[in-house]
Amino acid sequence: MAKKVNLQKKLSDVFDRYHVSQHEDNYHVIEQYINANEVERELHKTTEKDAHLSSQIKHLTRHNQKTDVQSELNYLHEQNEHLIMGNLGNGQQEVRGSRVSMDAIQHNTLDARLYHDFLREKNDREKGYEELKGKINRVVNVDEFGADPTGVKDSTEAFHKALGSGNVQVTMSAGTYKIYGIKLPSNTRLVGQGKDITTLRVADDAKNDVIGVTNANMSGYAKNISIESFTVNGNKWRQNRSLEPAGGSLSSGIRLAGVKHGYVYNVKTVDTLLHGIDVTYANDEYYYGGDGSRVSESLESKYIHIDNCETTGHGDDGITTHHSRYLLITNNYSHHPTPGGNRNGIEVDDGSQFVFLSDNRTEHCFGGLEIKAHEPASASNGVVVNNHLDIGSTRSYNIRHIGHHRSTDKKTKTAFSVSLSNCMSLNPKYNGVYPDTTARAMVISAYTNVLVSNFTAIGDGDFAKKSDGTKDMSMPAIAVQFMAQNVVLNGINVTGFKDAGADIRFFGGNNRGENYVLSNFNIYNSSNSIGVASGGKVYRFKLSNGNILGNGSGIGVRLTNNHSNIHGVTANGYETNAQIAGKKYTNVPTVSKGGFSGGTTGGGAIAQRSAAIASTGGSYAHSDRSWIAGVGANSQAYGSRSAVINSLESETMPGAYCQTIVNSRGVKSPGNYHFLLGYGTDGAKYENATIDMNSTNGDIKSKGNIQSGQNFGDYAEYFESQSGQPIPNGTIVALDGRYIRKAQEGDIPLGVISGTAGVILGDQMFHHKDKFLKDEFGVTLTEKELKEWTDDEGNTYSEEVEVPIPNPDYVEYEDDYIPRSKRPEWNVVGLIGQVFVRFRGELQANDYIKPQAGIGYRDNVNGFYRVQEITTPYDSKKGYGVAVCFIHPITKGGNK
Repeated sequence: MAKKVNLQKKLSDVFDRYHVSQHEDNYHVIEQYINANEVERELHKTTEKDAHLSSQIKHLTRHNQKTDVQSELNYLHEQNEHLIMGNLGNGQQEVRGSRVSMDAIQHNTLDARLYHDFLREKNDREKGYEELKGKINRVVNVDEFGADPTGVKDSTEAFHKALGSGNVQVTMSAGTYKIYGIKLPSNTRLVGQGKDITTLRVADDAKNDVIGVTNANMSGYAKNISIESFTVNGNKWRQNRSLEPAGGSLSSGIRLAGVKHGYVYNVKTVDTLLHGIDVTYANDEYYYGGDGSRVSESLESKYIHIDNCETTGHGDDGITTHHSRYLLITNNYSHHPTPGGNRNGIEVDDGSQFVFLSDNRTEHCFGGLEIKAHEPASASNGVVVNNHLDIGSTRSYNIRHIGHHRSTDKKTKTAFSVSLSNCMSLNPKYNGVYPDTTARAMVISAYTNVLVSNFTAIGDGDFAKKSDGTKDMSMPAIAVQFMAQNVVLNGINVTGFKDAGADIRFFGGNNRGENYVLSNFNIYNSSNSIGVASGGKVYRFKLSNGNILGNGSGIGVRLTNNHSNIHGVTANGYETNAQIAGKKYTNVPTVSKGGFSGGTTGGGAIAQRSAAIASTGGSYAHSDRSWIAGVGANSQAYGSRSAVINSLESETMPGAYCQTIVNSRGVKSPGNYHFLLGYGTDGAKYENATIDMNSTNGDIKSKGNIQSGQNFGDYAEYFESQSGQPIPNGTIVALDGRYIRKAQEGDIPLGVISGTAGVILGDQMFHHKDKFLKDEFGVTLTEKELKEWTDDEGNTYSEEVEVPIPNPDYVEYEDDYIPRSKRPEWNVVGLIGQVFVRFRGELQANDYIKPQAGIGYRDNVNGFYRVQEITTPYDSKKGYGVAVCFIHPITKGGNK
């Protein structure tokens, strides 16, 4: 008799995944009930003996009288009882005793008593069987439901009958079962007799989307499913090798999709179209909603344990996980996938979180263990690996977030927190699984917070071999690359990779990572090229406590810059034991970074990347990449790449960069890219500077003599405009008293407004022209003074310097003096040399020009300046063209 329908009547009042799951469970119960009734109806029609009581069955006598079968049989029985009379001889009492049934009922005849007892025993026996069956119906054998362990008949329906709506353990016999995919309800155990003893084999004519064993409920609320002790044969070569995976997570051997509390123990998968075992979320498709996006947690698989399983011949990954969490993967062996691409032994893939792997083995895969994600998916994170052995895979350990590697890629949002301990890569090599790839013992790309402890890599002569049999000897055994950051490699042993480009390499470039640590490591008898290498722009790298023993060639430690911290590293047996920033070292040097102070009292290096050397008197280096050396008297270095050297009372500008003050006293930098010298005793001021060199434009400002040059350059001087406004470059000007204006026809030109002057005179750059005394010819008067100061140790120092004599009549009217070069009324006039000149009309080389409203026009008879080259043809819309002319002084009455 079919069980009563027991539906969930208290449904969630929120329309969510749980609400949908309740409906799905009800539909499953109804489906099971209807199917069971159909089976029982067919049984009732054909073979069932206990369908009805005799009192329930109508009977017509031969005279068409209505009665029931029970009444008719009772009548006939009474008739039969009295057909023969009992014997009244000496045995009467014994016969009467034999007519008493076991339940103490006196019957008229022995026949009646025997019939009663046997019928009673039969009914009691059947009742007991039903009671026993009700007690043990949670443990059934699928063969009892029509499954065929010979593999001839389809056993799929028998499995579904045995599984029912769940709450059952279904066992399997030794042998092979032909299936089209089995779906397990919640609270189910499917148990075989052992690997290769019990086998589920996908049917030859099965479609490519068949999954060997998966869960029935796909709402995310499947639970308590255990799969144990058998083999799943995916039979992927069926149908003349014509099948390809159907997409998503279909076509796998075993799949847990949105299962809570699932177990796969002692199971083997063979020849699956896709994965051997896949733990994923409740959907046939994989989720690619973008980095940082996840499926609803209610859809994820959780608390899954995969133990002592074997996968081989898989068309993709042996054991893989997607968008699931709290997973335990232990004591498994995944090996020899079908060649053709990125086919890994164990893969912790898109969106997986908090995955623990221990005591697993992988062999002859592309990636032995891959922890990764695709570009449009969140990366797996919170992955812990312990005691893993990979043998002969192309890339034993591959940690990466695809599509987030290059400098033009978006930085990953989710690739974090991976740790590996006590792992080994044995003989990684190209094995043909993924065509045209190169081998690595370990690769770390794009991930942040990666900790590798106690890792051993052992190579052989096949490491560098490519698919065509040649060798690529540029590849490292261990690579940290592609925006990986906060990576610690600790307790590393490397040997045997003689053909590797390096044993351990931290790649640089525009997609470099940062914050790398390599500590407590040994390299022996390995790469003939490089032991440890870091690439360009790798700045935050700590290298400590290492022993590197080479083979007589190559470089022990090669670093492309001087930014690394190096402590306790020895390299021997290399042609060059260390090469740092292109310089060769006999021994690996000790290098310390970060706020270095040496020989300094009363000051120091405040910022992490600053230095203070041999300085005193409250002097500090405040900013990253700032430093002081040999300074005192409260000198301060502010700003990136800024320094105060051999100076007193001097200061670079806060917030600016590339500033250097050398051999000075009382000098302050005005801003970026200035190299200054100067002297003053009234505190750090820019006006005390005597030389200011600007590295961005080549300007040199000095109170002394200047020599300079520039292509198409000219000799020039500042003149003040008559209008008090700037005059455009290329304008021919004439003097009007001490002022200049645009030259008109008939004027004698002074020169041309120039933007390419090599020498410019006439500026008052540091202070007003009247601040110091001058003689009648304009020469600043100076005098010698003896200056003294005392350092922090109480030592007195003095120096005699030549300083300008202050003008006692001068009054400073401006807080910040503005030099002529910053005032609009002062213009640079090219007086002699090659100058760009504006012209109007037709003009060609070797013509002469004369001015009209400051613009030249052709006059080969009375022109002043000779044209050398037309650089910008005349444009009527602009109103001028540009020509390079040789400018020279013109005297009254003269031209050309």
